[in-house]
Amino acid sequence: MSKPTLLIIGAAGNNGTATLDALVRKHKDRFVIRAGVRSQAKARELQDRFPGIETAILDLDKPATLAPAFQGVNKLFLIIGNVENREEHATNAIDAAVAAGSVEHVLFYSVVGAEYEAILFARQFRFGEKYLEASGLKWTHLRTIFFQENFVGWADGIKQGAFYFGIRDGRFAPLNVGDIGEIAANILATDGHEGKAYNITGPELLSGQDFARVFSNATGKPVQFVSPDQATTLQSLLGSGWPEWQAKGLVELFNLFADNLAAVVSPDGEKLLGRPLTRLADYVSANKVAFI
Repeated sequence: MSKPTLLIIGAAGNNGTATLDALVRKHKDRFVIRAGVRSQAKARELQDRFPGIETAILDLDKPATLAPAFQGVNKLFLIIGNVENREEHATNAIDAAVAAGSVEHVLFYSVVGAEYEAILFARQFRFGEKYLEASGLKWTHLRTIFFQENFVGWADGIKQGAFYFGIRDGRFAPLNVGDIGEIAANILATDGHEGKAYNITGPELLSGQDFARVFSNATGKPVQFVSPDQATTLQSLLGSGWPEWQAKGLVELFNLFADNLAAVVSPDGEKLLGRPLTRLADYVSANKVAFI
């Protein structure tokens, strides 16, 4: 009996490679694993890192490139990248999954709070969720929160003794990318997830002061928490090369954190992972060279 084929769109990104890693470690004998990427160079990188996987070159801006990648696909993990036209990419991928006729289940990467559509990122991902729900395909939504690995983007300030993060007195629970990759792999490899939306957070609520303390303990140097206002945060992001739409979206997200509208620790992650989720202190300690 032939093995089912599992396609990951967005396989070269952080979430995609974390999922590939978990699938290859835990479930490689159960699936034909196909990584969907935008270039031959990315395909070679992934095949070097994960021997035995298949690769498919596709471009979500060009629907005509999608059909070959979907040939014989039974399960899809759809990760839409950091693009302004997320809705269009979701539409094109889901249409291709329907047209393939073989796709039995779609795991859709989304964000915690998507159902409220309160900020740009939530609205973008909720569009994809709703489009998938209306497609007739079996679906599962994997809603994630801000990742621990993202803090590397704030490393320059931390190295100088200040953690600039505009969340005032708010708290949230940052999530580890390795954990979400393993959770995604577990969902794809087991049954009973259809029609469910999982909220995946980190294991502990942390404030800006808590974050600074984690960085200080790991580096052995004092780190002060500073919460810039929204205008300053926006200008800093734009000055660092962020696209305007994405920078404004991140400021919205920070404001949501500041108002404690994401101050929740969901039990879904640990249940799906089968072990405790990674604490920020453990991630930073293991990767402290990035912050020193």
